[in-house]
Amino acid sequence: MRNGSPDVSWKLKLTLLLTAVVLTVLGSGLTFASHLMAHLYGTEETLSGTNGARTSGAAIFALGALAWIGTRQELKVLRSVVIPVLFTWFVLKSVVAYLAVMAGVFRAPIGRTVLAFDLVLAVVYGYFLFVGGAGIPQVASAVRPGSSMLGN
Repeated sequence: MRNGSPDVSWKLKLTLLLTAVVLTVLGSGLTFASHLMAHLYGTEETLSGTNGARTSGAAIFALGALAWIGTRQELKVLRSVVIPVLFTWFVLKSVVAYLAVMAGVFRAPIGRTVLAFDLVLAVVYGYFLFVGGAGIPQVASAVRPGSSMLGN
């Protein structure tokens, strides 16, 4: 326990850390080296595409910062802000990546890799949000057999 809230599990902290690294690198690449990223993805480089890449890169960088800051937050902050935002991002990003792969916007191996990455993280954050108790470590119950929680 830290400040009255349960400690965050190492699995959630590691997931947030890996997400922060990947999103920060990707966001930085799109923001500061959009021409290299366009070449990597196999897309045509245009003025509007470069502006769009830089704008989305800044947003992705901000999500990386959110994930990084989340590694140091209490569980209630993670459950109410960080995990729902990252889950929503990766679900929407999975849909966009799927549409881009189906339309042939990305090179096939790159597009499929991006889609797989997005789907995996959508499932992982969905697990932490809906099933896994948002990384709450499993602890033994403090209530003794034969007693009630009201102290009777």
